[in-house]
Formats: sequence, C-alpha cells, structure tokens
Amino acid sequence: MAGISKRVWAFLIATSGSTSFVHASEPPPVHYDIGLDVRNDEVEAITVRATVRAGDNGVVDFAPPWQDVTEVHAEAGTLDTSVKERWRVTTQPGSDVVLAWRTGKPERIDTKPWNIWQRIADQSHAVVALGGAFLAAPAGASSRHVTASVSMPEGWQATTGLDTNAQTVASSSQISFLAAHGLRTATRSTATGTILRVSATGPLRPDVDRLATTIANALNRLGKATGKGAGKVLTLNITTFHGRDGLGWSLNGASGVLYLSESATAQDALIDVIRSFAVAGQADTNPRNAWFTHGMTAFRVTTLMREEKRLDDRAFASHLDQTIVAYGGSPVRRASNARVVEEYDRIQEIHDLPLTRGELFAWLIDGKMREATQGQRRLTDALQRMNANAADPGPALIVAVAAEGGGDITPLYQRYIVDGELLQLPPTALGPCFSVGTVADIYGWQVQHVFAKARSQCSSAAPVGADSSAMAPRHG
Repeated sequence: MAGISKRVWAFLIATSGSTSFVHASEPPPVHYDIGLDVRNDEVEAITVRATVRAGDNGVVDFAPPWQDVTEVHAEAGTLDTSVKERWRVTTQPGSDVVLAWRTGKPERIDTKPWNIWQRIADQSHAVVALGGAFLAAPAGASSRHVTASVSMPEGWQATTGLDTNAQTVASSSQISFLAAHGLRTATRSTATGTILRVSATGPLRPDVDRLATTIANALNRLGKATGKGAGKVLTLNITTFHGRDGLGWSLNGASGVLYLSESATAQDALIDVIRSFAVAGQADTNPRNAWFTHGMTAFRVTTLMREEKRLDDRAFASHLDQTIVAYGGSPVRRASNARVVEEYDRIQEIHDLPLTRGELFAWLIDGKMREATQGQRRLTDALQRMNANAADPGPALIVAVAAEGGGDITPLYQRYIVDGELLQLPPTALGPCFSVGTVADIYGWQVQHVFAKARSQCSSAAPVGADSSAMAPRHG
C-alpha cells in the first residue's frame, strides 16, 4: 500500500501522507459515475461507468479493480479482455471511451475485516471500500485528474473523497467510498473557507459532530499560525466494527479513512488526520522542504493537542514512539535531503522519510530551546517568528531559533536535515516526564523508543531539553 507504514496494529497497516505526483502535460481527466445495485436493502454490487478521452492511437488500457467483477462492457468503443489484467478499449483517436462494469457482491465483514484494504466490505445496511477495490484505472499518466459523481438509491447516502476534484489516478486507489442507510455526517467550514466532512457507520459510531468540531478548530488554529490551508474540501470516513483489536487508517492528503474496533477511538489517529488535512494541496510543497512542511506541521498539531489537553502523557509518548520507530526502522533513514529531492517521486520510503525525520528534528530543537532559555521559549515561538512564506525554511528557522534565544542550530540542521545523518533524541529531549531509550539488535541496528514516566517520577529540577548528547558521535 502507498504511504508510510507508521502503525501496524492487529490486522491493519495504516498509510499516511500519500500524495500523487503531478507532472506537466496533463491529459484530460477521467470521470467515474458510481452507483449501487441494492436489493431488499442489501448491496448486491457497486456499479461504475468510466469516461476517458483516448489519445492519438485511439486506445485506452485499464487495470481492472482489485476485486473481481461480474460484468464489464464498453458503451463507447470496442472492448478486448483477452489479455489478463488488462481491459483494452479502442475507439477513434481523440474520442471518448466509455467503459462500464459491475463488481461482485461485497463480502460480509463484521468482527475481523482482514481483507478490508483490498475488498469491498459489507456491513449491515452499509458498504465500504477503498477506490482501488472497485475502480479500473486507465493506463498512462498517473497524475491524470479524477472526477466523480455518485448516485444512491432512495434512503441511502454516500460519501467519498473522489468527488472533491482534488484526486488523481495515482491517489484514487486509496480514497474511501462509504455508503449506508442512516449515514451520520457532520460538515464544518473553517475561517479560511475549507469544507470538512466527517462521516461514520457501523455499530460503534463516534460522535461525528464533536469530532468534526475538534478537527475544524485545529485547522483554524494551524491556518492562523501558518497563513495556509484555504479553500479545500476534506473528507474523513470512519467505519467501526465489533472486535476487541484493530485500528488502521489510510490518509491521502484531503481524504482519509479510519477503521476502528471496540478498543480503538478516532482520537488515536487524530494527530495524523489533522496533519494530513493541514498540508493537503499546499501549492508550495516540494520535496526539498517536505521535512518542514510535513514534519513541523506534525509537531504543531501535537503541541496544539497537548495544550488543549487532548493528549495525556501516555498518548503523547505512544505517538512519538511510533514516529521514532518508523524513522529508526526505515531502510533510507540516512538519506540526504538531496537524495530525497531526487527520488521523492520514485521510492515510497524516500517519500515517507521527511515526515518522521522532520517531526523528530522539531522535538530535538524544541528540547534545545527549552534548555537554553530555562523553559521560557519553545520551538512554537520560533515558528511564529518565522516568515511563513520563506522559500527555504531551513535558514529561516535557524534565524528564528537564534532570535528566540535557542542558540545556533546550524550544525544540527546541516547534520540531520541536509546530510541525513542518523537522528537520535537525547534521553531528556522531551522533558522530565518522558525518557528516550535506544535499543540495538544483534546486527547493531539501533532504534529508539519513547516512554512516559509516572507523574510521581517527574521532577521539575530535571533537565528538560536537549543536552550535549545531541552532538555525540553517530550510532546505528
């Protein structure tokens, strides 16, 4: 699956921050008309019609959906299905191809949706799927934009990020589709004109009104701090199920899907959801600055939630632990920023690295600033001082940190961001209520972990920032 393998709990692999890679000479968009075949209030199939403009050779090849179909035919053009894993439609050059198909019956999944990432899942009076399970993708430029229209039988409602006009062929496979009787949806508008839709189905539906308000308020605060985030349409779909274990999510810029069991809540994924929504569609995002755009945004979101008391010490430690393990376990964790720029579009692990590296670098600098100023200044103060539109955020951050009394972080920036040396947090980087430990396996591969201490073990006299070990010899 696309995205950063940041959390692997029970049966699901969560993906985060997946983006589509856009290049010049965009072909016309592909349009999907999506419907449901419902009998006796149960979904028999998802029906899809794709309209695509053919190129100069009059041929459009489609990769079939992940889930088998029971019927496929061309409404405009001639269909050839003789080659496995390819649907070829031929028409006049420059004409529209229209291909229609019908999926198989969704699989009933109640307590252990093991295949929910690849299959169309059926819950009582509801159906949920990622786009790749029911959409055939036309070959060619993966950056081709996707549009969609959805029609539902009477009494049914549907929600999907496919209809936001912000998706591409590359991203559409990870965009969720949710249709149900009695679908609960909450919509919020932010001060910057962004529209947020949060929908939920299943037996353990969360309070979507409260959740939408929390996310919208956070986006408002982030937008005010960064001057970014205007005019987007954001979609979060949540499916719940009976079962004691299971939590997973897939985030794809302006769209996200959560799968929650009885032991999980939407709060567990909130940092990643807000971070993904905050950076979705930023025109100034580029690989060189991804460590800042994604990593510093994750730091801002986490800090904001700590201020609002939505993350206690254990939840905070759990979040940072998973970040630091994802970074420490990455096979490209030592990649330079120059390599990130070069291979950002080609290697998924490279694409994922700036988020975790940037967030850990933020906590390193935050600890250094707290130590240098006896707790009077934090990284948030430096970020507030920065020019939010700086073309190169590295030098701008260095200047802002120094101006706030945090000292010269140029060596740290050069070492960890530019050169890509292994970043390991000092034991005291997160303050007296947390510890950071390093574990080495028999091959010498070192990975850190973050732990929350009992409140009785916290000492206000203990070091609360990064110490000289931040400049210690490299390991790993």
